[in-house]
Amino acid sequence: MPSASTPDSSAHLTLRSRAPYNLLPGAMAVPTFDSIHAVRFDLPHGAVHAKGDPERCVVVPSAALDSLIRDSSPEAAELFGRAWGSAIGKRLASRLEDAESATLDDFVTQFAGEAAISGIGTVALERWGRALVVVIGGSPLSDSTMESLVAAAVEAACGLRPVCAAVSRDGETSRIFAGTQVSVDRLRAYLGSGLSWADAIARLHQGAS
Repeated sequence: MPSASTPDSSAHLTLRSRAPYNLLPGAMAVPTFDSIHAVRFDLPHGAVHAKGDPERCVVVPSAALDSLIRDSSPEAAELFGRAWGSAIGKRLASRLEDAESATLDDFVTQFAGEAAISGIGTVALERWGRALVVVIGGSPLSDSTMESLVAAAVEAACGLRPVCAAVSRDGETSRIFAGTQVSVDRLRAYLGSGLSWADAIARLHQGAS
């Protein structure tokens, strides 16, 4: 992820501060995601491989995943999401020459591509002032699983360790806020008080001003 100086007053909002940015789901920035050989089916050996990942992959029906996660403890479901997210993040990093200095456009394009070939839905980033929100569309996973998956993917890709919290679900579209533990705790408190997710994020900015 690109680095930039972060004012002290906004340090609790996001891990990096950039100009307001909004990428709509499905919009691909330049350069585009190279899907050639992104997934390879080795029929003679009955194996599936994803480019940039030495481990084998398995094609699993979403209903089976849903059943597995639903019947697991919260801790086990979180570990599952983090393991999947870590694999996505490592493949993402392999596509970028330097993930820490990559542009945000390049980062989100590769993240969206890796998410797509993994079958977890569409991925886009929205900037609400200084707040970073990951938009997931059409995912078969629960919001709680997506929280741990997104956090692990970002950490594996560029070394940042965000704390993630689902802030809204509109039909098949979920929004995952990524920030620090302090900002997530405050955001959850605002949501618990009855504020909408947009108003809750706005309140975070008021507290940082």
